[in-house]
Amino acid sequence: MTRVKLCGLMSDEDVAMAVRAGADALGFVTEYPVPVPWNLAREQAAELVRRAPPFVTTVAVVGGEVADMIAIARKVRPNFLQLHGDETLAEIEAVVDALRPEGVKVLKALRIDVDSGEAQFPESDPVRAAEILSESGLVGLIVDSKTGSRPAGTGVALDWGVIARLADAVSIPLILAGGLNAGNVAEAVRYVRPYGVDVISGVERASGVKDAALMRAFVKAVKHAGL
Repeated sequence: MTRVKLCGLMSDEDVAMAVRAGADALGFVTEYPVPVPWNLAREQAAELVRRAPPFVTTVAVVGGEVADMIAIARKVRPNFLQLHGDETLAEIEAVVDALRPEGVKVLKALRIDVDSGEAQFPESDPVRAAEILSESGLVGLIVDSKTGSRPAGTGVALDWGVIARLADAVSIPLILAGGLNAGNVAEAVRYVRPYGVDVISGVERASGVKDAALMRAFVKAVKHAGL
């Protein structure tokens, strides 16, 4: 069964809606270094993480300097830290090594430019970049879209054929993001067969405003995609 992460949660109400919708994971964008509608201070994220019920995992989404990302993880105490910036391989490995003793596992977003099709990584070929990242100590790889105006939460879908090749190439779970919504996610799941899917703007009625009905419809579409 494909797992679902509902991301960009900003309040107790958002968390409650996501849990009632059936989310497997809750995502909190925490002190991201580029202006986005979902940013929380680490203290806010920590409080929301503590409110997550049993059997629902939590993810802090971060970017920026290695020391800052590690400090956020130690304050927020999520189950997973999701690196969503332009981290180098050395920086990724440094975060993984620092957090391993503390039980915080690390995910990495491989962002692909929707215009050029290139990965935002020193290795620009998406498949080769994914192969490199899968050997870095990460527990999962999120494939997301990037545009010139927004580093994440773009609402723009990727080429699912390319992502299906990535899924075959990597040795760690692949999570599909980028332009997903209740209307297209079932098709995406059947095409790519990802371990999980990650959505932020696709379950909003306005930028930064989550919608309970859209959340429920999204989770239902994912869970019924393989039936």
